[in-house]
Amino acid sequence: MTSDFDRAPDGATECVTDGHPYLRVRTPADLVAAVPYLLGFHPRDSVVLLGTRGPGPRRLAFTARVDLPLRRHVRPMARRFAEVLVRNGCDEVLVVVVGGGGRARDRPPRASLVAELRRTFRAGGVEVIDAVWAPEVASGAPWRCYGPGERSGLLPDPASSPIAAAAVAAGQVTYPERDDLERLVAAPDGAALARRSALLTEHCDRECRRSDPSPHSAAESFALVESWVARAALGPLALDDEEVVALCLALSDPLVRDAAFGLATDADASAAERLWTTLARESPDPEAAEAAVLLAHCALLRGNGALAGVALERAQSAWPGHRLSAMFRCALDDGLGPDALAGWFAAGAAEASLLLGKRG
Repeated sequence: MTSDFDRAPDGATECVTDGHPYLRVRTPADLVAAVPYLLGFHPRDSVVLLGTRGPGPRRLAFTARVDLPLRRHVRPMARRFAEVLVRNGCDEVLVVVVGGGGRARDRPPRASLVAELRRTFRAGGVEVIDAVWAPEVASGAPWRCYGPGERSGLLPDPASSPIAAAAVAAGQVTYPERDDLERLVAAPDGAALARRSALLTEHCDRECRRSDPSPHSAAESFALVESWVARAALGPLALDDEEVVALCLALSDPLVRDAAFGLATDADASAAERLWTTLARESPDPEAAEAAVLLAHCALLRGNGALAGVALERAQSAWPGHRLSAMFRCALDDGLGPDALAGWFAAGAAEASLLLGKRG
C-alpha cells in the first residue's frame, strides 16, 4: 500500500492512499494504530521507522521494523538506517517503539535508543518529527511520546483507523504477528517433503543416464507454469507429489523462473502469488527457493514488504547462498525502492520471455 502524508495547518496529518480520498491522522495515537496495516502484521518488541519526503504532500517513502536492539547494536543500527533513509530521499522520520517493558505511568522505555536515533538521523539530514511508545498496538493500550511534554493517551481500535479501511479496500491481509506470515511458507510434515525429494533425485539420476537430450523444452515448462497459474485463479490449490515435482523441475530452469516474474504484473497476479505461496510451502529444499523468491517479488509489488522479507528468508533457508534471493535481500537492505526493483525484474522477465519465444 502506498501512502502520502501531508501535515495539515491544524497540526493533524493528512494521509492519502492510491485510489482513495485523503484520510486524516490527527494524533500520535492514530499513527501507532496505523502501524500494523503499514507493516502487514502487529509488531511486538520492535522499533518501527516511517520515513517521509516532500515537498508538497508528505510521501511515505520508507517503512522498516526491527526487533528492539541490544545496547551495543543501537549505534550501528542507527547509522545503517540513516544511510537508507537518505538514499530513499527521506528528510523526516517518525519513530514508533512497541514493547520494551515500560508502563503507562512511567516514562517511556528505550529513551536512549530514541535519543541515538535522533542524533544520528539529524547528522544525516533527517529529522525525527515524532517518537511514540506503546506496550502493544491494541485498542485501549496506553501510549506516550518521547521528549518535552510527554503527551500520552490511549490507542483507538487499530481496526477502525482510516488506514485500516484503506488496507481492507486494497485486499491487504494484516496478521496478528509475524509468525503468522512465516507459517504461510513453512514446510509441512517431513514425510511429504521426503517423498518429493526422492522423486526429484530419481528424475535427476534418470536424466544423467540419458544419452539423448530431455524432450521437454523451456517453453513447454513455462506453459506448464502458466496452466497452474490459471488453475490457481479458480481458488485454493491442492498439489500431489507428482505435480509439485513437475513444477519444481520447471522452475529449476532459470529461463522459466525469470519469465515467471512477469506473471506478477498481469491480470493473474493474485493467482501467481497463490501458486508461489503453495509451492514455497510444499516443495522440498533446495527447490523451494525458486518459488519463494517469486513470492517475494509478488508481495513487494503489492506493497507487502513483510511477506517479501519472510519469503526471502524461506528462500535462503531452503538454499543457503541462493544467488537471486541474496541479491534481492541486499537490494532491499540497501534501500532500493519497490519501483526500481520492479523495473529490474520486469526487464529480466521480458528478456527471458523473448528467449522462450525464440526457443518455442
